[in-house]
Amino acid sequence: MQGISSQTASVDYFQLLTVQLQHQDPVDPVDQESLINDLTQFSILEGIENLNASFGQFLQLQELTQGVNLIGKSVDYRDAASGEIRSGTATEVFNIDNSIQVLVDGQTVSLDQIARVAEAA
Repeated sequence: MQGISSQTASVDYFQLLTVQLQHQDPVDPVDQESLINDLTQFSILEGIENLNASFGQFLQLQELTQGVNLIGKSVDYRDAASGEIRSGTATEVFNIDNSIQVLVDGQTVSLDQIARVAEAA
């Protein structure tokens, strides 16, 4: 389930605020301090979302770097289907659905399946 983004929440908030301001009671106007607090919270939320996106990109770059460093190395990995430990030489690194994969003797292996890395014989 995907949450509401700060952009969606801000648009909805401004639409509600516009209606509220159009229909406010002149004797009891909208509280300015409350509006400023709401805008500050949206700004903080947007900053956190941007930070999370940047952090996700950084982690993906780090995983890609780890994968590239495996090329030409001998690796042991746990076969996803059988659970057995297998060995081979990493020859290629690629990204499938935002997941870094390593090609080991023709077998696609995710980084979390790799148990050991050594210099190739």
